[in-house]
Amino acid sequence: MNNFWIILKKELTDIFRDRKTLIFTILLPIIMYPAMFKIIDFTMKDTTESVQKNITIAYRGNENSSIYKMLENMKNITIDNSGNADEKLKKGDISLIINVPVDFDSKVAAEGKTDVKIIYDQDSNKSSMASSMIKDIFDKYSKSVVDGRLQAKGISSQVLTPFEVKEEALSKRDNNPIAFGILSVLPTLLIIFMISPTIGIAADLVAGEKERGTFEPLLSTSVGRMSIFWGKLMAISSVALITLIVTLASMVGSMLYIFSDGGGVTISIGAFVVMGVVSVFVLIALSSIEISISIFARSMKEANTYLGGFIVPVMILTYIPFMMDAKTIGILFFNIPIVNAVAVMKEAIAGIFSPVHISIVLGWHVVYVIATIFLAKVMFSKEEVVFRS
Repeated sequence: MNNFWIILKKELTDIFRDRKTLIFTILLPIIMYPAMFKIIDFTMKDTTESVQKNITIAYRGNENSSIYKMLENMKNITIDNSGNADEKLKKGDISLIINVPVDFDSKVAAEGKTDVKIIYDQDSNKSSMASSMIKDIFDKYSKSVVDGRLQAKGISSQVLTPFEVKEEALSKRDNNPIAFGILSVLPTLLIIFMISPTIGIAADLVAGEKERGTFEPLLSTSVGRMSIFWGKLMAISSVALITLIVTLASMVGSMLYIFSDGGGVTISIGAFVVMGVVSVFVLIALSSIEISISIFARSMKEANTYLGGFIVPVMILTYIPFMMDAKTIGILFFNIPIVNAVAVMKEAIAGIFSPVHISIVLGWHVVYVIATIFLAKVMFSKEEVVFRS
């Protein structure tokens, strides 16, 4: 046991002696997440305020129509009829193109049916917001026309509204959809950023020592091979754990501060517990695989190549539940490695704590941890692997 602590202390000292490790594990998350969330919040608010302040549109149709006069008199709408509307819409110089039939007013007066077309760029958030805003204006105008027709016939406009539908949210989550959109992707980001800094460390722990010629002398000391193995495994797992804690604290703290005006942006203690426990299992299993890869590799370059190939499928698996509704995730996804961790964390953030789902995921992760540690121990004990040339 003393030998294990000696190896662990040695590895952690070597790891944290490198300033790059401190930057990527501690300083980067503290700086990156507040900046990232602030930029997202700023850009969304800026786009919304920009649309509310002014919309530039192109108008096609009779400029003497009631629609044109209504738009012309609105302070936050600028009409650009200088031509090349389609090209300007693609470039973002205008937000919308409004097509109004030449006979629009005559058809409305004759109580006939006519159409007004709004052409927008679905790839532009500003254009999409502007389209929704103009549509609301036209809907209100349409309702006023209907009210006028009914009033002329002596009929109350209330006959068209036998009842009203009022919405009431179960929680305050809709008050800040941006914050909760980010919150839903938190498990994915958590796993990716938790494991990313360990790639380079894992390559150096064994493959790097092989390349420097310090690994064989270490094995020839009185320290047992398993003590060396456990020391290195716990060293890389400790770095991943520190990154997990700092990342989680930085993410949640940033969101609670930046999106605090939205209200209801909270994560329960139970969700923190589930995310923490599952993340620890994930980091131990992935760290064990990384150590196995580093043992197998002959050099740092080879180890980094293998580890880079390993992290790609891990990232893909974390994104599978990205667009899933936390309340309707199928049972199959709780049996797929990495996917099940993200799925159960999404449920916890949404306030769902299913004993069945949590038991399945924790059961699988116990199996993953045992299997990956056993694999790493076997590889560490094989001379043809350790001294592979």
